[in-house]
Amino acid sequence: MNRGPGERPKRGPGIQAVYALCEVTGGGQKVYGIAVEYDASIDPDSLAPDTYTASVVPAARGFFPGMPQEPNKNATTEAPRARRVAAVYTNAGPALLADRKSVAGSYVILEFDHDADLSAPSTDSDKVMVTQDKSVRSVDGALFAASAMAWDNGGQRGNAVVIRGVDEWEQNHWWWDDARSAWLEYSIYLPKSFLKAGGESKSYPLVLAITHSGTSYDGNCAQTLTEQCIASIWSLPEEQAAHECVVITPRYERTTMNDYWEHTYDLENTYRLVESLLKNTWNYGNPNLPDRADKVLKIDPKRVYCTGWSMGAMSSLWLMAKHPKTFAAGLIIAGQQRPADVVDLAKQNVLIITGTEDGKATPWNEKCVPVWEHAGAKVTRPAERLDPALIFPVEDQSRLTDEINGYLGKGGNITFLTFQGVDHMQSARKFFYIKAARNWLFRQMKT
Repeated sequence: MNRGPGERPKRGPGIQAVYALCEVTGGGQKVYGIAVEYDASIDPDSLAPDTYTASVVPAARGFFPGMPQEPNKNATTEAPRARRVAAVYTNAGPALLADRKSVAGSYVILEFDHDADLSAPSTDSDKVMVTQDKSVRSVDGALFAASAMAWDNGGQRGNAVVIRGVDEWEQNHWWWDDARSAWLEYSIYLPKSFLKAGGESKSYPLVLAITHSGTSYDGNCAQTLTEQCIASIWSLPEEQAAHECVVITPRYERTTMNDYWEHTYDLENTYRLVESLLKNTWNYGNPNLPDRADKVLKIDPKRVYCTGWSMGAMSSLWLMAKHPKTFAAGLIIAGQQRPADVVDLAKQNVLIITGTEDGKATPWNEKCVPVWEHAGAKVTRPAERLDPALIFPVEDQSRLTDEINGYLGKGGNITFLTFQGVDHMQSARKFFYIKAARNWLFRQMKT
C-alpha cells in the first residue's frame, strides 16, 4: 500500500513523521485518526485531546468512491479541515487501539469519532496535517515543546498511510497461461496462521471477491481494495478471527459482463485462477519476506466461495452456473443474470440480497425464481421487505440477525432477500456488513 513506517530518515528530537490511519468502509476509505511518531517513548499522562490540532484534507471535487473515471482524491486544492480528537493515547506502532488505552511506545494516536453508518460515502483524501499545540513529555522526562510547525504525511513516495486490514494484502500478482497468452491481475490476502511456522500444512477456505466495473478501466489493484469494502471486509482482523480464509480479488482491464449479458474472457480466466489455487501449487508469496517465501498455499476444495456486487455479482452468478462443482456457496449482492443462463444454480447454495429501488437486480432475480424452482431448487423468497436501518451500527444487529436466520432456516438452498428503500449504489455500501449473511456463507460446505 502507501509508504509505511520506517521509510523516512530520522530527524532531530521530537516529531519524526505523521501517518494517516484509515479504514475501508462501505463508503470508501476514511481517515479514522492520525499517528504522530516521536524519537522516544511518550508519557501518556502528558497528553490531552487539545494537545494537538489534527486536520484532514478533503478529497478532490467530484471524487465519489467506486465510480469509474473519478478524479484522484489526492489531486485536491482544498485546505485542511480540523477534526475533533475524540481520544489520544500512545502505541508501539501507527495503529488505532480498540479500547483506546495507551500502550508503551513512541507513537501518539489521535483518534477521531467514527460515523456508525459505515455506508456514508467518504469525503476524505489521505492527506493529513498536525500541529503540536502543547508540550509533550517522554517517559524519560525529555520535554518536547509546543510548536507552530505544521507536520503532514506527504513524502517523495506518496502519503504515509496505514489502512487496517488492507496493508497485509499482496497486490499486483498475475495468473497467466502461456498456452493461451492470457493473464489476469489479482491481489491476495494470506491468513496470519499461514504466515507462521507450519502454516503451509493447513488448508484454508477461499473467498473469491469480485468488485464492480468502477474499478475496471482506469482502476488499479489498490482501488479494488479501498474504494468499497467488497473484498477488504473479509480480511479485517475481526472477520479473520471468526472465519480465517484466503481472499483473492481480480483487477480487470474492462467490464467483465454488461447489461446485454455479454462477457469477456476475463471471467473464464478468473475461474482458471481459482482452479490453479485448488491445485495447491501456489507459492508466489513475496520471496523477500521470510514469513511467506517458498510456502505452498493449500485450499480446502469443500470451502470455496464467491461474492461480489453489481458486475462482480453478475460475474459470480455466471461462474457458479458454468462451474457448478466448484463453489460451496455464493453471496450475491445486487447482481442479476438472464434466467436461461443460470439454471444450474438450482442445485447450489446461494444467498441473494437486493434493494427495492434496484430496477435491475431485483426484477431479474424474481424472473429467475420460477426457473430455479422448475429445475428442482427450494427457493425462500419472503414477501416481507427488510429494514436497512437494522444494519448499523454493526455492533447491534441482533434483530436483523434473527430475521435473516429465520429465512435461512427455512431450508431453501436459494434465499432471496430484499431491503426496503435501498437502491443499487447503496446496496454495495450496506449489505456486505450483514454479519448473518457472512456467517451463512462460511457454514456452507461441498459434500
